[in-house]
Amino acid sequence: MSQAAIVINVSNHEQAHANGLSGNFIVPAKKSNEKFGMLVIFPTPEIQDIGDGRKVVHWLKAMPIAMDVVGLRSDAAAHGLGVSGTKEKWGIMLCEAEPDLPKSLIKVLEDEMDFLNNNPPDTKMRLDAKTKAVVATNVEDVSVRDEKIRLSDLVASEKQDFLDYCRRLVTKAEIDKANRLLQLEDQRLVAEGDRMWARPAEQQNINELHRNACTRLGQERPWSYIPQQLVDCPGCGAKIKENILSCPQCGGWLDEGIEKLRLMESKVRAVKMYPNRDVQPVGAGSKG
Repeated sequence: MSQAAIVINVSNHEQAHANGLSGNFIVPAKKSNEKFGMLVIFPTPEIQDIGDGRKVVHWLKAMPIAMDVVGLRSDAAAHGLGVSGTKEKWGIMLCEAEPDLPKSLIKVLEDEMDFLNNNPPDTKMRLDAKTKAVVATNVEDVSVRDEKIRLSDLVASEKQDFLDYCRRLVTKAEIDKANRLLQLEDQRLVAEGDRMWARPAEQQNINELHRNACTRLGQERPWSYIPQQLVDCPGCGAKIKENILSCPQCGGWLDEGIEKLRLMESKVRAVKMYPNRDVQPVGAGSKG
């Protein structure tokens, strides 16, 4: 059976995999309008010569490769005692579904493979008049080039339809589990960053993993700067955060809203922001 494997990523950072046996893959990060990024690992075609000019195409399973990508067959992703060895803690998850490749996709893949094997690149080395460099120039027939382009477009179209189908196979339970594991790892990394920050000799060990985890959790730490949009205080003009209740520079109250205060007349704005500024203190000997 020609079955594919689905790997999702609920993190906002892509995950790269490089292995001499299973190959190189990138699990894309989720986009702002998506719940997850997705990598579909296709079965690998293997051409076997059975003699008498006959060849058979075998499709190797994608699941073992997908397990390597997620780290389910290795503890290489473990960075300390008590830390999971899989990459699931970083928000990637191997889905249960193993969809079969549609026959139309298999056919166009095999057609393209056969045509490319029968029509290898035809190049000649020529001297470029402008750069004076010897470069490889494509000299294959125009009809061969056009057929390669046509087959490539067919494969891309069929693959896109299959990718859309695979995205619909991902379950809510798998997305929730991936988010939960990512959150647990983020909490562990933030706690680890706090411990290292408390020891000046270890502060240099705080890295982007800790800072990214802090950002995903929406937390602020002295070791993790989160850039925010600053606005002018309507009272003193100092640069302040937009969602605070009072200005740290002048002490003015901002509960009316910064934009609303900015549109007020200066006297009305002063009363709203500094209600106690003109209050006269009551003397010790006075009544009331």
